[in-house]
Amino acid sequence: MPDQRFFCRAGPFSLGAICELVGAEPPYEGATLIYDIAPLEGAGPGDISLFSSARYLDVLKFSRARAIIVGKDAAHRLADHPAWRVLVDNPRLAFAQVGQLFYPPVPLEPAIDVTARVHPDAQIGVGSRIEAGAIIGNKVEIGERCHVGFNAVLSDGVKLGSECRIGANVCISHAVLGERITVDTGSIIGAAGFGFVPTGHGLTRMLQLGRVLIGDDVQIGANCAIDRGATGDTVIGAGTVLDNLVHIAHNVSLGRNCIICAQVGIAGSTVAGEGVMMGGQVGVADHLMIGKRAQIAAKAGVVRDVVPGSVVGGFPAMAIKAWHRQTIGLARLFRPKQSDRTE
Repeated sequence: MPDQRFFCRAGPFSLGAICELVGAEPPYEGATLIYDIAPLEGAGPGDISLFSSARYLDVLKFSRARAIIVGKDAAHRLADHPAWRVLVDNPRLAFAQVGQLFYPPVPLEPAIDVTARVHPDAQIGVGSRIEAGAIIGNKVEIGERCHVGFNAVLSDGVKLGSECRIGANVCISHAVLGERITVDTGSIIGAAGFGFVPTGHGLTRMLQLGRVLIGDDVQIGANCAIDRGATGDTVIGAGTVLDNLVHIAHNVSLGRNCIICAQVGIAGSTVAGEGVMMGGQVGVADHLMIGKRAQIAAKAGVVRDVVPGSVVGGFPAMAIKAWHRQTIGLARLFRPKQSDRTE
């Protein structure tokens, strides 16, 4: 059960109302009350849980959940379980919807803390909240119902659309953000990109004169770094999600609805199309084209363009099947002798 010190639970809700929310046919005891969500192994008689993979069959047998969300194609797995079945096409989506029902966003209380430094020429939208220690620069525009966290810095000229959530210690400069954007703690947006020219007397920095443009509904994790463009702009497409510890270099362009997992680094001027997915610790070289809906496996090193819709992995990144064959072949070729094996 989520710790109520940190998460405020709504409800209870009737099983019938939950089924209506997720588009499932309600059982004949739709008035049954559900008090919380919980994993199969920790669910009690007042909870609703999720079964979405056969790997949890052993856990399912002993679950005490009152109701279980399950895919229609796996309903037979619960034939002998006493819980009410909530049958849906996409059980993970349904469980996410139920989670948002029980744990809705905490209502924002508009205020500007007395310790916040807000430039007189900044514009703060109606219903916004500025926390202690925040710094809002000259000509900053903040839309309605935004939340700027503790010690966050919005430098001169930054623009936020409505309903943005800026975490504590975030620094944003040279950036224009759309609506409903979340930036988690410690991220830095708009810093100078990495550009230097070697000379006989050392390194001369290239000017970074671009911006960062972020579309609507983007979610940026903690401790990410998104550099502003050198002459053009760095662009993050609408609906894209960045995990924690992601680095986006100058002039990178990400399309809509990309998923970028933790510790990914994308070098300058690379363009990724709509729906691209990158696993953890992927490294992408500069000036590449990553086609729409391409998938890149974790720890891959991408040094060539990636064809739209393809799945690649390894270093250098190649078609995923070729990488698996290569890995198996190398393992057979260099199989250790009995005398070389450790006990």
